[in-house]
Amino acid sequence: MSVVAGKRFFFIEFDAKNMVHTNLKWVLLVDDDGTTNMLNTLFLKRVVPDIKIDTAVNGHRALDFLDSHMDEIEPGTFLLVLDIEMPLMNGWEFLEAYNILFKKEEREKIALTVLTAKPSEEVKYRALANANVKDCLYKPLSDINFKKIIKTFFPDE
Repeated sequence: MSVVAGKRFFFIEFDAKNMVHTNLKWVLLVDDDGTTNMLNTLFLKRVVPDIKIDTAVNGHRALDFLDSHMDEIEPGTFLLVLDIEMPLMNGWEFLEAYNILFKKEEREKIALTVLTAKPSEEVKYRALANANVKDCLYKPLSDINFKKIIKTFFPDE
């Protein structure tokens, strides 16, 4: 990080060893914490520089986003990273509504990963018991975590 004239600037180092070849094209980060969204964006950009990233600050906004963009989402190219603890509509409430509002074929187009700040087996078990959830990770994420997600769910074939 560099400071110029009292402002902070973050620089992302693009290094071939950090980048991965992938089918992942688009990510929706659902988290009410702006700092977490910014850091996750930086980490994702280190791994996949040309990735499209959108954010939603709660479950309602995420559902609205998906409703208006579902036709644009291609299978095997979209990752949704869902925080559990959020105001207005938390991650658990989102998962319930998501299952009701979207058809199975639509839900299958999206790799959904739950993200939580409170590591617990109960949260992990509950998340992975949901058929729509592919993985459960703990904050903070890193470029290494995103590499694992990408290699597991979005391999370049």
